[in-house]
Amino acid sequence: MKRSVSVGVVLAALWAHPALALDDTAVNRRLEAERYERVVPTVEVLETSVIRVARMLPAEHRQPFIDYALLHIDRERIRATVLSALTETFTANELRAMANFFGSPLGQSVASKMGTYTDRVMPGVMMTVRAAATRYARDQGAE
Repeated sequence: MKRSVSVGVVLAALWAHPALALDDTAVNRRLEAERYERVVPTVEVLETSVIRVARMLPAEHRQPFIDYALLHIDRERIRATVLSALTETFTANELRAMANFFGSPLGQSVASKMGTYTDRVMPGVMMTVRAAATRYARDQGAE
């Protein structure tokens, strides 16, 4: 027990040590963004998004839409946009943490469930927001 506590203290001290932190430079942000993108490939996110949109179409149009979209979407432009947004939004350390987490078995499990989670939550959220917008419009028209 004493040994495991000592090991935990040493690991915590090493984790917190500033020397382990990355300098938040444009180069480090880019390198870590690229590392994250290798762990969470833009092409996979794009394909998942196309399939999600296709689910909203009539059944006979789903596969033709998927085929069309995947053929005509400029993957490199999307990847460049993603990398740019990552480097402009997150610090080098945040990007490193994201890549570490989503590259781990636990992070991969979380990522694989996010679509299901979003599918369960978003309809209710959107319905609530639409109701608020409707009430707002009604209240503004009443004045």
